[in-house]
Amino acid sequence: MEPDVKLRYQTAAEILNDLNAWQGKGAAATLHFPPVRTWGQDIPWHWIGVAVAVVVLAVSGFLLRDKLFGPSTKTAPVVSLAILPFRNASGDATLNWMGGTVAEILRTDMGESASLRTVPSDRVNQILHDLRVAPDSTLDPDTLRRVAEFTTADRLLWGQYVRLGDQIRIDATLQDLKRQRNFPLKAEAASEKELPKALQQLAESVEKSLALPPEAIKDLQAKALTPSSQSVQALRYYSEGLQLARQGKNLDAVKQFEASTKEDPNFALAYSKLATTYAALGYGDKAQQISRKALELSDKVSPQEQALIQAENARVTTDYGKATHSYEKLAEMLPNDSDIQYALARLYEDSGAFEKARASYDKILARDPKNVDALLHTGWVEIRRDNAQGSLDYLGRALTLAVQLQNDEEKAAILDATGNAYHYLNQQDDALRNYAQALDIKRRLGNKGAIAESLNLIAQAQAGVGKSDQAAKSYQEAAGLRREIGDKPGLGRTLLDLAAFNENVGHYDEALSAAKEALLLLREVGDHQNEATCLSDIGWIYLDKVDFENAITYLQQALALRQQIASPVDIADSLYGLGQVYTRMAQYNQGTDYYLKALEVWRKASDKRGEAFASFGLGRIFQYQGRYGAALKSEEDALKSWRGTNERGTWLPEIQGSYGNSLSLLGRWDEAQKNLDEALAASRELKNDSMVAEMLNYKGDSFFYRGDTRSAKTLYQQASQSAAHTKDREQLLISKFNLAKVAATERHTPDVINSLTVLARDMDRSGLKHLSVECATYIAAARIEAKNYSQALEVLERSVAESEKLGLKTLLAKSHYLQAEALRLSGKQAEAPRHYSEAHRIIDEIRKEAQSDDLMKRSDLTTIYQQSVRW
Repeated sequence: MEPDVKLRYQTAAEILNDLNAWQGKGAAATLHFPPVRTWGQDIPWHWIGVAVAVVVLAVSGFLLRDKLFGPSTKTAPVVSLAILPFRNASGDATLNWMGGTVAEILRTDMGESASLRTVPSDRVNQILHDLRVAPDSTLDPDTLRRVAEFTTADRLLWGQYVRLGDQIRIDATLQDLKRQRNFPLKAEAASEKELPKALQQLAESVEKSLALPPEAIKDLQAKALTPSSQSVQALRYYSEGLQLARQGKNLDAVKQFEASTKEDPNFALAYSKLATTYAALGYGDKAQQISRKALELSDKVSPQEQALIQAENARVTTDYGKATHSYEKLAEMLPNDSDIQYALARLYEDSGAFEKARASYDKILARDPKNVDALLHTGWVEIRRDNAQGSLDYLGRALTLAVQLQNDEEKAAILDATGNAYHYLNQQDDALRNYAQALDIKRRLGNKGAIAESLNLIAQAQAGVGKSDQAAKSYQEAAGLRREIGDKPGLGRTLLDLAAFNENVGHYDEALSAAKEALLLLREVGDHQNEATCLSDIGWIYLDKVDFENAITYLQQALALRQQIASPVDIADSLYGLGQVYTRMAQYNQGTDYYLKALEVWRKASDKRGEAFASFGLGRIFQYQGRYGAALKSEEDALKSWRGTNERGTWLPEIQGSYGNSLSLLGRWDEAQKNLDEALAASRELKNDSMVAEMLNYKGDSFFYRGDTRSAKTLYQQASQSAAHTKDREQLLISKFNLAKVAATERHTPDVINSLTVLARDMDRSGLKHLSVECATYIAAARIEAKNYSQALEVLERSVAESEKLGLKTLLAKSHYLQAEALRLSGKQAEAPRHYSEAHRIIDEIRKEAQSDDLMKRSDLTTIYQQSVRW
């Protein structure tokens, strides 16, 4: 926010002008700056002597200022005003509705500024509810004192109204608690129709009684967000709808906003609030349709209303960039408006700006610690900031309040969030229990959009515990409900989740079908944030299908859109995805560049989860290239970052397993065994056969590097059995390769060579180029044992070229060593020493980079190193 009050937006009209300029990308052309000149250019140096004397006198005057001029003028303190619901003194219960409506209209008529803060109506109502004060009660001094104390207000406005025939008379009291003074005020309306005008006059009387400076009153009037409707009943239903929406009772709020628009079909702000409430309920299409209606009517309203309607339309249409820009300007003008501050916080949250979202929610909670929505969404932000454990405190407080208020709709939303926190903490039973409770409430309330949200969350948890059939049914039911209510944005999100589920279980064609349908829907409704997510997901699915060209195309489209949206965390996600593709294509330099870019962005965003992903990716490349020291450090960083999120799930064993593999590659067997055992146990706990196979293969490699092929073979066989229960092509191929390389050390029959040849081709096509090259070294070794030296040299010539090109140092050393062996044994002893020497030199390089002699505990490297100096 602009620190200088004079430089802030003073009116909504100024905001509208800038918003229109920004929308048309013409803002820069409208900015004017004073000319800048070289320092001293215009100074009249011949007056300097006189100026010095003047300065001396000025300093003396400053030091004696209190004696000469008396006390200095101080900035007027900010007045804090709480407006209580007015009491119905008519004895006619049908007029009870006016109490809250009068208070809300007065609050909006008063507005807010740097001089006056008005306490949100829902906060006042909450305190009266906690004190068990009935609407028709006469307020005693203790009650008034408590309201002031808990709202930190120094002024209270309260009173009563009576109806005499058509005439309505309002008697109000403005109580100055600091000075212990009461100001009696009154207003009269000839009829209900004249009530808005009478309340406006009463608001002006309050402003005068507050003894605000004229400029402060002018500022208030300029910024007041007064609804334009002159229909008292429309304002009544609108006010009631606002109260319900603030309490999270969106189903009831919809009814009141609809009633308001029926009373006044031109009430633009009521249509706008109706649209945002439908959006909150998951009725995206309906929300956008109603929001367009609000926009059509907004040319007839005040600049303040128009600015708010435009901001809310951008929010409903998920144009997060424009919506955030709009709400930031509104928040600058109305820094104490809790509704605007909350909307801005939600936008920050939805667009992934979690630090800003957290700061905004903290401001709201500082003013209102019992704001249930702010507590709920602070919990969501903590989950998304990888602090699921920390979220439970906020969610627990929110749930307690929701139960006290008997607000089932809010309670269900909190249970969903709590379930999600447990999901990330890998406490799936607790997650499903909370989701089930939320779903029961939503089914009872009949909110189909909310039911679909819970079903989505339940499906994710079911998939996490291996209940794939149940998860598929939950996703299908959620999608069916979205189609039934015509919720295109919600259907798009559900299809996205369904696509991710199908991808995880290896149903790639079904995943693509769901994702591409989602893409069309999200583009149609203008949801750019989820459109980018969808493009990214399609890219990942194509990567799984080993269609690198399409994978890059979709991931680059996602990156471009995310850069346009300016969502740092999502930009990093796209960079990471491109790093994965280039790694699978064996373009390791480009893969490294993308991982480093992603790591930098995630680090700036303090996203530990993302940092773990990027470090994990870098570690994998370093493993392939024989940079074992760098690999260990990267995987260690990845594991540390992930543990910092307090999140378990599938990624913890994945990262810990890769860390254990790095330790094996360095010959640090005991440490490797400990980490691999833990990762294997976690994989089995998750019932993830693909990951179990991966960990067993890592453990087998650890024994293979020690020269214990018998133990390695047993583990490889177990890995192959686990992989057979999955559709994970990578683990299936790796398991086959590991068994084949053991067979190659045991016998060198043609069937082993043929098996390795087929595997080398398949792994090359599947994006496992480093293993394809390694496969070639075993083929060459088998041909040397079979005395087919010329064929072995042909294979090795290619493996040397590939290893040099890709930077695979360990495989390059092996290839040179085998070349030397083939040349020596075939009678070309003169050519062999050069290759022995090269193999020895490369292993020295690997040892130096690893900074550990444990590396030479590996039987494969020790053999090459020792034998290469014999010849």
